Amino acid sequence: MQRRITLLRHGHADEHADDFARTLSVAGRAAAVRAGEALGRAGWRPSYVVSSAAPRALATAELAAKASGFSGGIVAERGLYLASDTQCLAALRQAPAGAASVLLVAHNPGLTKLAHDLCGHPSDLSPAEYASIELDLDAWSEL
Repeated sequence: MQRRITLLRHGHADEHADDFARTLSVAGRAAAVRAGEALGRAGWRPSYVVSSAAPRALATAELAAKASGFSGGIVAERGLYLASDTQCLAALRQAPAGAASVLLVAHNPGLTKLAHDLCGHPSDLSPAEYASIELDLDAWSEL
């Protein structure tokens, strides 16, 4: 079965003394919407969305998913906050069997490493930048 993975870095965030609590800036919100619109235009609407629980990542996921045409719920995972590439990959492996397309929203450097290793993305993911790949997988656990 063809399955699509899209890795999206959270949008630009405002400064805050507590890194976890940082929220999207106005520019970050706009960039998240643009990313989602680009995914939608490409026909890459996710069927499952999982995000870091950090406010900036969760808001990015909500804005991008909605702009792409996704209308379901978003799974917020505290373990994806500053997760390694291995932790991000583990989250993808937990996607529902029926999901044909997954959008994962998280943080650098782990997300960039996974984008490089899995998608061949050549550089660090900038805020609200994504990398996608289609893979022939019978189950998400095959990743």
